[in-house]
Amino acid sequence: MLHKNSLLVLILAMFACSAFAQPRKRPTKKELDIQAIFIDANKSKMLGNLNLAIERFERVLSKDKKNHVAMYELSELYALKKNDEKALRYIKSALDLAPDIAHYNSLYADILVHRNNFDGASKVYDKLIENDPENEDLYLEQAYLYAKSDRYDEAIRIYNMLESKTGVVPEISKQKYDLYMRADQPKKALEELQKLTNANPQNTANQLLLAQHYERVGAKDKASKVYKKILEIEPENPNATIALANVYQTQGETAQYLRSMRPVFGNADVNLDLKIKEIVPYIKEVSESKDDALKAEAISLTQLLTETHPDQAKAFSVHGDMLNYCEKPLEALPQYQRAVALESNAFMVWEQIFFINSGLNQPKELLQNTEMALELFPSQPTVYFFNGLALTQLKRHREALDILEEALIMSGRNPTLKEQILIQMGVNFSYLGKPEKSDGAFEEALSLNDKSPLALNNYAYHLAMRGEDIQRAEKMVKQALDESPKDSTIQDTYGWILYKKGKYKEAQKWIKKALDGGAANNPTVLENYGNVMYQLNDPDEALKYWEMAREKGANSELLDKKIADRKLYE
Repeated sequence: MLHKNSLLVLILAMFACSAFAQPRKRPTKKELDIQAIFIDANKSKMLGNLNLAIERFERVLSKDKKNHVAMYELSELYALKKNDEKALRYIKSALDLAPDIAHYNSLYADILVHRNNFDGASKVYDKLIENDPENEDLYLEQAYLYAKSDRYDEAIRIYNMLESKTGVVPEISKQKYDLYMRADQPKKALEELQKLTNANPQNTANQLLLAQHYERVGAKDKASKVYKKILEIEPENPNATIALANVYQTQGETAQYLRSMRPVFGNADVNLDLKIKEIVPYIKEVSESKDDALKAEAISLTQLLTETHPDQAKAFSVHGDMLNYCEKPLEALPQYQRAVALESNAFMVWEQIFFINSGLNQPKELLQNTEMALELFPSQPTVYFFNGLALTQLKRHREALDILEEALIMSGRNPTLKEQILIQMGVNFSYLGKPEKSDGAFEEALSLNDKSPLALNNYAYHLAMRGEDIQRAEKMVKQALDESPKDSTIQDTYGWILYKKGKYKEAQKWIKKALDGGAANNPTVLENYGNVMYQLNDPDEALKYWEMAREKGANSELLDKKIADRKLYE
């Protein structure tokens, strides 16, 4: 709130000071010297050299002790340097010589405010208003100062004085409303808003303030009436629509709430962030519901977001989240892909793509996406991990280890990610015929989390695959099942271990459970089931599952030989 004046105005003002108060035909040498110092002081001030400016203005005062312009300048400079004591001393001196100059008084009030002397500043503004009663800004400043010193009645009195000049306007009414509420006078606050709405009944913004007040004091029925009135005036008003929709939500009618939000979500003029703020809290609730109609309603609503805001990445990301949480990852994937096409630096959306690629057993797509992401996020260890995972699934084990080792170095103090990386390193070492390094990686992963179902499962699987320590492998996979009993991958591992022990009937039961529980697209599980069926003397069923495994991406020579010869090879 410090006041700045042009160099020309200051110089002209200086000529009005004491040293130049007497009419002269020509300035004296002393006056010319003071003028030169004053100009230099202002130059220093304009260049930001406050210390030099202060030194030069003080030289002006040393030559002209009643130069109130220099006093004002010094006060402003010391205020800028947060030296309130000197700033106050100089402005008081200036006001002693020129008490009616408005910007001197304004600076005096500013300094008092900075010192939290709101009462003192209010008295200064009393004088300013008396001298300039048509200046509306002075009333606003005065009311603010009274409010800061908790003199609410005085602040309202000043606003009333201003209102008598301006008429009823929202800016003043809102200030008075807030003051009445702070003074615990809700009836007067309500009267203020009613006066505002009566002044212009068709103004929906004013009506909205009234409705929000009713909500604030718990008068929800009255609030609803006002919201309905707003919609009569402006049928697509988003705030009123959302407010009425929330009534359905409080009554537990989520589906009706979602339906009532369609006009808002379909209105391109309504801010996207407002819509996202409304829908995001319901994503988890909808996904956990067993009501398919509710899920369809929610998905339809987020789809409407993408149609209304086709160039906004956030719209596609939210639609993707809704689909993904509702267990529709295949449908979510293109939404996330569209989001990163619109906004490539949305890392969290990229992560969702990686998780879906991994969960749907799409190693080629995962590799392609992580390679793009590595260009965008070269310092994100998660991208390196998923790239290594894709290479692992594609049986490019040496390359996978190279990238996973980089991920391990970058993982720092993230024990969860470090555990995941070590598990995949253990897998790759195993496939490369390095059992000691494989076991070492799995052991290190377990040292970070000895109950990790993923580490226990993979360790057990690779021990069984090598035909080593089957008893320990079985113990570990049972521990993994205790931690995650519905994990289809672990169910398959347990079945595989039972198969290795020659318990084919039990193996069939567990691998079938894995297929039914989410592993129906996993080529390894399909091939394992084919092997079990062959051992149970059902070669036709075995062939069927081997062929399904190949269709889902399995590409080993051994599998091709099984299919060609209709015979089990291990």
